[in-house]
Amino acid sequence: MNDVEPRGAVHWIDHYVVGTNDMGAWVDWAVNATGITRRPIIGLTTAARKRNIKITSFLWWDGGSCRIGAFLQPEIYPPAKALGEDLPRCGFYIRPEDIDMHLRRLDQHKIPHSGAIRTAADGDDGTIIYFADPDGNQYEFWAPAHMPEGAMEIATEEKVGRISHCVYGARDLGRTAVFFEKYCSIAPEQNSKTAEGTLVLRLRAGGRLVYKLVDKVDERVSGHGTWWDMHTALTVREKEFLPNYRRMWDGIPEEDGYKADLNLSLEQQEALPARTGLHRSPVGIRWKEICDRGDEFYDWDCHSFHFMGGKPLKADGSMALYEAIEQEEYLLALAESLQKGAQPGLMNGLRNENPFKPREN
Repeated sequence: MNDVEPRGAVHWIDHYVVGTNDMGAWVDWAVNATGITRRPIIGLTTAARKRNIKITSFLWWDGGSCRIGAFLQPEIYPPAKALGEDLPRCGFYIRPEDIDMHLRRLDQHKIPHSGAIRTAADGDDGTIIYFADPDGNQYEFWAPAHMPEGAMEIATEEKVGRISHCVYGARDLGRTAVFFEKYCSIAPEQNSKTAEGTLVLRLRAGGRLVYKLVDKVDERVSGHGTWWDMHTALTVREKEFLPNYRRMWDGIPEEDGYKADLNLSLEQQEALPARTGLHRSPVGIRWKEICDRGDEFYDWDCHSFHFMGGKPLKADGSMALYEAIEQEEYLLALAESLQKGAQPGLMNGLRNENPFKPREN
């Protein structure tokens, strides 16, 4: 690791997950919009179990580190705002010379989208295209004037690259900046081109977290108890994965209970502090059982995140290209450090567990 690299630095956005009311329609959209190929993880929601319907939790292209996914939701989503106005949003790198090709493909598949818009409002010069999925979740194609190394080296057959940025709402930009600087080593960027009321948090290898000043928390965020596990995964170096969590566990509280069981009003949920909590995946459930702390963390505005470890693939040790390290490997290391590594059957059946099963009181 470079000596000047901040401890616990975030390098990329590894994956981004939304909610959907129609998994089949979302899968078709994801394939058509991005050229993504399918590698499913199967789980069952309560509603789906009653109808004997299996759902696909994640999709991503094999061999790459940029992933998008969806979880089937228990209730109907609220209406979306106009294109480019709904939050949160997820962006993908594309090359400037491919802009017209992407517009034609969106038209071909009848995917709602904007035109190509030249902008520097979110900290970088480039061209943006807004588009949406069948549930109204919004996305962006981003063609920057200066492409970071590693952004397009891994791309789909439709020439869609890594996740370039995500855009969220924050009621207090200063508070948000302090949180990410302390626990993710991401310093706020000062740029005269950035629009007023915008916080840009630039990741070390490529990409950005962008926050817009809002009066009210976004409706479709995982910190609202109704919704299931929409989140953003942030890539850190493999050796920084567990230290990052330990720093966070030392600094912020754990949620008081399983989010869906707390039965809090929206106002009560939005008043909760930045915190850690249960990531409702098989690994996340086991993680909580082993160390009594969650591997998911929330900012001050109910958006949820977790870390992904990354092993550099370039000879120079940079994180321009990396191999994602599955969380199971860290779970074993964590159990060993807590002297729980000898538990019988610690990892047995981990891939087959149902993250949506009812939890015992």
